[in-house]
Amino acid sequence: MIARTTRNLVFAALIFSVARLSACYVEEEVGVPVYAEGYQPQFYDGYVVYYDQVGRPFYYVNGGVAWVPATYPGYVGLVNHWNLYGPAYGRWNARYGSRYRSYRARGR
Repeated sequence: MIARTTRNLVFAALIFSVARLSACYVEEEVGVPVYAEGYQPQFYDGYVVYYDQVGRPFYYVNGGVAWVPATYPGYVGLVNHWNLYGPAYGRWNARYGSRYRSYRARGR
């Protein structure tokens, strides 16, 4: 009787630890970029727009950097956005920016 109870307890502990280990890894799904740090991210062709040190807009695509073309009709607006919100962008980028490098809005 004691051996059976011990065996059941060991089996229950094993099941619990396997279930707990399998729940440890959860891949975070990135949602729509957040408004935070006083900054609302801008978009180009569905991609989140980032800025270099002098305010030139770029985005990440396929793991690399692509520059927003100066011929894009909204280019001046993106540059003006950085001029208005540069410090807030810096805080946002430091805290949240890396999460959205592979983000692209659906339907694009």
